[in-house]
Amino acid sequence: MGCECNASQIAEMAVENRFEIKDLRNHSPETLETLRGLLASGTGVRPDLKRPHFFELEGDTCVFYVYVSPVDGSVALLATWPRTADLEPQARCH
Repeated sequence: MGCECNASQIAEMAVENRFEIKDLRNHSPETLETLRGLLASGTGVRPDLKRPHFFELEGDTCVFYVYVSPVDGSVALLATWPRTADLEPQARCH
């Protein structure tokens, strides 16, 4: 069963859920704010084709890997990593 969510549906679920983000790895408050902004805009969202309800969101300096619960719309931030084009701003991703 593949995930059929698109960027606007992710943004809609996040808004309905008031951007509840479960931070599973103690990311910085700045990183969580960046993720909230990406969720609100719905831009840069790519579904993980191998895992339903998992997505990559591409920010200016980082890529975020998240799980969006189909039950309650909450977002679990699983990982971040620097965008390939950016080598210097790695510290801002954590």
